[in-house]
Order: sequence, then C-alpha cells, then structure tokens
Amino acid sequence: MRSLNNIKEKFRKILPLRLKLQVMTWLKFAQTIYRRPRGYHNFILSTISQMIGSSKAFGHPVSITIEPTNICNLRCPVCETGANILGRKPQMMTYEEFIKIIDKVGPGANHVMFYFMGETFLNKEVYRMIRYARDMGLYVMTCTNGDVVDPQALYESGINLVSFQIGGITQETHSIYRINSNLSRVMGNLSRYIEIIRLGGRKPTEHHVELGFIAMRHNEGEIEEFMKVAEKMGVDRKNIINPCVRTPQQGRDFLPQSDDYWIYEREKFVQGGCLSPKKNYPKNSCPWLYYSITIQVDGSVVPCCRDPHGRYIAGNLLKQPLNEIWNGPKLREFRKAVFNNQTDVNICRLCPGEGLAPLFKG
Repeated sequence: MRSLNNIKEKFRKILPLRLKLQVMTWLKFAQTIYRRPRGYHNFILSTISQMIGSSKAFGHPVSITIEPTNICNLRCPVCETGANILGRKPQMMTYEEFIKIIDKVGPGANHVMFYFMGETFLNKEVYRMIRYARDMGLYVMTCTNGDVVDPQALYESGINLVSFQIGGITQETHSIYRINSNLSRVMGNLSRYIEIIRLGGRKPTEHHVELGFIAMRHNEGEIEEFMKVAEKMGVDRKNIINPCVRTPQQGRDFLPQSDDYWIYEREKFVQGGCLSPKKNYPKNSCPWLYYSITIQVDGSVVPCCRDPHGRYIAGNLLKQPLNEIWNGPKLREFRKAVFNNQTDVNICRLCPGEGLAPLFKG
C-alpha cells in the first residue's frame, strides 16, 4: 500500500507538467499528421509510454537519425569530429549496410534525419540512400556544410529538405568557425541547386532549401545582411542557428553577445562558467527516447544525438533485429534512469531538450 501511495504522489507532482508537454506535442503533431500521417500509430503508442513513465516504448521509432559517415572535410572547433576527439573509427556506411538498417527501422517511421557527426555528402552513396528512403515513403532531411554537394545528384535523390549551414557572409568570418571551408564554393553549390529546382520543378513536399547561419560572437553583426542574402537567393527558409559549445572556454570564444542566440542560462555562465541549457521540457522527461532512434555509421544504436562518442551503445542494427535493441535492457535502463533522475545522466547535462521539432517540419 505504501508503494502504491508513493507512485500516486509521484504522478500527482509531475502530471501537470507532463500534461502540458503532451498537449503542446499533440498540437504540433496535429499539423504534421494532416500533411504526412506516416508513423502516427507508433507516435500515439510511444506517447502513451512516455506519459506513464514506462521504460518500454510501446511504439517503434518514428524519427530516424542515421550517420552515413563520421568523417568531415572541415575542422569546426566545437564539433567532436572537427576537433579530432570523436574517438570512433573513421568510416563510411555502405549502400548495402544502409539498406539492411533502413529495412528494419523505416517501415513504421515518419522521417529520416540524414546526418550526425560527419559531412553527409562525403559519402558518394548517400544520394542512392536518400532515393531508397524516399521510395519507401519516408520524409528525408539533412544538413550540410555545402562544400562537397553534387547539386544535380541531390535533386535526383528526391530529398525533401536540405539545410546549407554557413558561419558568415564573408570568407573571413565564415572560416573562423568553418575551418577549411570555401564560402564561394558553398554558395555556388547552393545557387546551382536552387537553379536546378527551378528548371526541373518539384513536388509540394520535395526539394525545399534552407540556409542556416550559425550565430557566433565573431559574426552576429552580419545577421541582418545574411537575411538579405538569403532572401535574394530565393531559399525557402532562413534559419539563425543558436550555437552550442562543450566547454566554458568555447563559450567565451564563440557565444554571441546578444541573449537572443543563447540556449544557455547566461547568468550562470557569467557567474561561474556553468553551461546550463535553458530547458524546453520538464525535468526527468525526454520525448526522444520514445520517438527517435540514433544510428551511428557502424550500425550501433545510441540513446540520442548527445552521445557522439558512442559511450552508451544499446546494440547494433547490422547484427540484431530492431525489437531486440529498441526495447532491450540497455535502452530500457536508460529511459528509466532519465525518468527517475535525469540530472545523474551525463549526456543530458548539455541538452536543452528541444524535443521533436524536426518531426513537425515539412
């Protein structure tokens, strides 16, 4: 009886916040379900799982993050790959490996985020991979530094959304963070892609283009000009990207002066160098663990994008069936740990809890 009373008291305390979270999530999802209802049944089942705090996800993942490569041509200092501290074997996913993975996770999913800790388009097979996922009915999006994109192949892949992300509107400011990148080449690839879309046409959901600007201390004075450049180019979306950092020194070097572009609690950072993200979701809550699966280049499954090093591997989709991993002991233990006391979970500490925003794009 005491145990039952403890459970009731626990839910009494957390229910208002969780109900608010679920209402907001459902309102957003209602917009998407009208446009592309694929995977809605898994979303509903996993929402129930999260609401009751189950370590088991009743539905399969609706969001797939997959890493076609963990290699990059740039040396962005905040990125683990760019800083050469990723600690994983550099490799490319083969087309055959991708097919094996996506055939397991794709049938009940809604969309694929085709990137993680490398430059997607260094893998020359990625255009075929995107085409396969599109033919399966999945919504496919990616982001890129833009240096090595083949605009024609990208168009033919049928991708839904691609975000070109730059670090400035001049080569000087761009290369402070985007080390080794050539801005004129990036913008040339983007311009050619937009022109190919214009000439070739597109379906309502395909070939949308975003230009992202990573707002940092050295370039925030260029934001107004960036908006004009993006407007002139004719992109579908303009996005000011709030930067993330890994250490207090990186914060001092790169975080903007303006509070508008901070995902961290500025007062805590100024007072003690503490990188404490502004949380968008209640404590001890994470929708990603119920809706999303993150797959590294070698097929390893990790809890989320906050584990770039692969320290919490739950299984491998090249060797195991989905169910054995998705509701296997390691992911269930991880969900339980987050639900009970998220502050003790290392990879949650730098996460702002942005939820499933990509699910509602398109």
